Amino acid sequence: MKKFLLPLLSAILLATTSAFAQDIDYDKLASHPRLLINKEDITAMKEFRDRSNNAQYVDRMIVNEATRFLSSPSAVRKLEGRRLLQVSGEVLKRVFYLSYAYVMTDDVRYAARAEREMLAASEFIDWNPSHFLDVSEMTMALAIGYDWLYDYLSEDSRNKIATAIYEKGLRPSENNKWAWFFKADHNWNQVCNAGMIYGALATMERTPEYCQKLIEKCLKSNSIAQKCYEPDGGYPEGAGYWDYGTSFEVMLVAALQSALGTDAGIAAQESFMRTASYMTYMATPSGKSYNFADSGSAISCTSSKYWFARQLNDASIVAVDELFIKNKKVLNVRLLPTYMIFGSALDFSKSQLPRNTWVNHGETPVFVYRSGWESSDDTYFAIKGGRASTGHAHMDAGSFIYEKDGVRWAIDLGSHNYHVLEEAGLDHGNTKQESVRWQIFRTGPESHNILMFNGHLHNVKGLAEIVKTFDTPRRKGAVVNLTPAFAADAKEVIRTAELDKNDDLTITDHIVCGEEPATVEWRMATNAEAKIISPNTIMLKQDGKRLYLKFKGKVKAEAKIWPDHQYREYEIVDKNLRRVGFVLQLKANQKVDIEVTMSDKQGKSIS
Repeated sequence: MKKFLLPLLSAILLATTSAFAQDIDYDKLASHPRLLINKEDITAMKEFRDRSNNAQYVDRMIVNEATRFLSSPSAVRKLEGRRLLQVSGEVLKRVFYLSYAYVMTDDVRYAARAEREMLAASEFIDWNPSHFLDVSEMTMALAIGYDWLYDYLSEDSRNKIATAIYEKGLRPSENNKWAWFFKADHNWNQVCNAGMIYGALATMERTPEYCQKLIEKCLKSNSIAQKCYEPDGGYPEGAGYWDYGTSFEVMLVAALQSALGTDAGIAAQESFMRTASYMTYMATPSGKSYNFADSGSAISCTSSKYWFARQLNDASIVAVDELFIKNKKVLNVRLLPTYMIFGSALDFSKSQLPRNTWVNHGETPVFVYRSGWESSDDTYFAIKGGRASTGHAHMDAGSFIYEKDGVRWAIDLGSHNYHVLEEAGLDHGNTKQESVRWQIFRTGPESHNILMFNGHLHNVKGLAEIVKTFDTPRRKGAVVNLTPAFAADAKEVIRTAELDKNDDLTITDHIVCGEEPATVEWRMATNAEAKIISPNTIMLKQDGKRLYLKFKGKVKAEAKIWPDHQYREYEIVDKNLRRVGFVLQLKANQKVDIEVTMSDKQGKSIS
């Protein structure tokens, strides 16, 4: 019944969103500026800056960066491999920051510099439509500058910029070979549709019928991507791509609200409106992210979350982000001005820190526990399910990270540079069973905190689901059914992760071996020094702290520290990486329960 209902609900969502798009009243189109802000919002941002120390800090960051741009040369069209994305992203950052600095200071130097940047980009032969993300970010950049600086720009500049938006931004979306994003269900859909909607909204007076039809097409397409948050706000592609895809989804809906007074039904999607919490829990006490899949470890204030807080009138959604800013953990990312736009509507006086656990299900289920929110010594544990065939996924079903006492003991290596892999001729985006992707150390199984059977790859289509969670003072954790990932080698694999009242961790794996004997490896990656104390105990040392890994089970195991990986010339070398764990031999059809406890006390057992 569940399998029948999900497609039906998705079809209803698609039809509803499409119908809603047809009902948009384009006669309500606001005057310039209309993208993200109206004129009264500029006053609100200035008042926000005056009343909030955090807002003053962010405003100063943006204006100082805009001032630095005054003396920098305009961007040039230079591809990195098949991408212009770095250039498009830099132009978006420059134009957005400079336009913000102008409206907040009335200093025409910022407007003039933004104009020069946009005119230079307008002269590019194209914006690289074969990699449409590049087109979309460039289109958004020029749309924001055209809209926010409309009264400053000369008619000649307006014409050149608007023509470039139309010819190099909007028109390439008519080419199905380039614009395959209309049928995508991931971040490309969100980013590309946002860029097209910005270009159409900014220049609608010039070709109103064309722009309206394009907006309706984009909204119909975008409803496909909104399904990625089902059922409860998780994001399949991990924190890095949440930040990319969701930030542009927020840009899309916020522009519709400011320009046309509608959210096109996007804010009615319950799973989407819950997703800001997902990013909250991806931040760890050490100041890094839970960087599974193709994600980096850097994390800071996430300005797009402030739209959710504004929409729901709940500043608690960004309480952690306000702490980031207070502690000067803010990155100069290209969409940072949205902090000032969305944050200006919030009252932070009554916000509360979130609860200590989070779980999402869906395509990539994740369970997170943290003992607190205000100390770098707080405990953090997260474990994931999912499947390797998901976009940007690694072969890491059942993998986890563990921080305690200021040390990240169990780590994830995170993403690899795409361009380097492509230069080596690797089809790293292919997630099929025999793909070369799984031979890349960072994406394949050998670098992750997982089980391996006979050195075999996981079944890439096997979905590992979180089937149970618990959250009491004495017991926090989750149960993950890993059986689908190991279908070729085991009849059943259930992983239970449990933290006790002291936040010591136990990983219990219930295994029923398959029809053939198996060598089973229990693996964990760490940056700590490692020493085998006994056949069932490994000691880790890092930053003056110790952690003992102790194996327990009714089967003999051998503690092991794997040799350093022999990196290929295109692979990132991971300094201070050690891979530790235990190796055991199982007979055909043998049933076992094995435990690995992690505690700062040697020999301590957790029950």
